[in-house]
Amino acid sequence: MLRSMTGFSRTSIDRPFGSISLEISSVNHRNQEIFVKSPRELFRFEQTIQQEIRKASRRGKIQVRLEVCWGPAFRGAVIDRIVLDGYIRDTAKARAAFGLPEDVQVEQLLSLPGVMVSSQETEELEKEIEEAILSLVAAGIREWVDMKKTEGSHLEKEILAHLEGLESRVIEIENRWKAAKAGALSSMKERIISFVESGGFDCDEGRLAQEIVILNDKWDISEELARLASHMDKFRSMVDNKGVNGKTLDFLVQEMNREINTVASKVQDAEIRWLSVEAKSELESVREQIQNVE
Repeated sequence: MLRSMTGFSRTSIDRPFGSISLEISSVNHRNQEIFVKSPRELFRFEQTIQQEIRKASRRGKIQVRLEVCWGPAFRGAVIDRIVLDGYIRDTAKARAAFGLPEDVQVEQLLSLPGVMVSSQETEELEKEIEEAILSLVAAGIREWVDMKKTEGSHLEKEILAHLEGLESRVIEIENRWKAAKAGALSSMKERIISFVESGGFDCDEGRLAQEIVILNDKWDISEELARLASHMDKFRSMVDNKGVNGKTLDFLVQEMNREINTVASKVQDAEIRWLSVEAKSELESVREQIQNVE
C-alpha cells in the first residue's frame, strides 16, 4: 500500500485555559525535513512534536504550526521582568543605531510576546497544557497520515495503470522479437556469405556458424526481457507491501529503464524500437508518480 508525501491536517482542542490549534502540511522531498513553529509560551513542546512527526513519516518536507488563544481566566497576567528588560535593552540599541527619538513607553512593550505571563500558571496547569498538546498532536498526526494514505491510493491506481501499459509493451516486444529473430539470423547469414563470396574468401561453415553465434549474443534481447519481467513482478509485489519505500521503487524504475534502453540499442527492428519508445513513455509516467511516494 502506497502512502503519499503530500498531506494536510488542521485540528484544534478547547480547554478552560484556552484553545490550541495544530496545522501539519507536507510536500515532496528527497529526505525528511521537519519545521515546527510555535508561540513563545509553547516553544518547549517543539522537540516533542518533531519526534512524533519523525516517527510517523519516512521522508518529505513537513511544516507544523502550533497556535494558542488563551482564555479569559488565563489572561490575568503579570509582567515577566526578565523578558521586558530584554525588550527595553534591544529597543535602546535600535534607537541608538537608527537615531530614533526616545518616545517609547513601557506600556507599548507589554503587548510583545512573552512580556505578560499568566498569573494562573501552576504546576497543575502546566500538566494540563502538556496533556492537551500531546492529545492534539496525536489527533493531528492521525488525520494527516489518513490524508497521505488516501492520496497514496490514488497514486497507486495511477502507477499500476502505467505499469500495465509497460507490461503490454514488453509483451509486444517479446512477441515481435520471437517472430523477427529467425528472419534476422537468416538475413545475417546471407549477408555474411554474400560478403565472403564477393571478396573471394573461403567460407568455412564451422567458422561462419561461430561468428553468427557471437553476433547473435550481441543483439539478442532475451536476457533483457527476462530481467524486465522480473523487475516488473518485483515492483508489483512491493506496491502491495505495507512497508513499501518510494526510494526502492525509484531504484527499480531506474533498473527497468536501463533494460529498455539496452533493448532499443541492440535491436535494429523498427517496430521493436518504436515499442521501446512507448515502453519508456509508460515507465516515465510511473517514475513521475513515484516521486511523491513516501
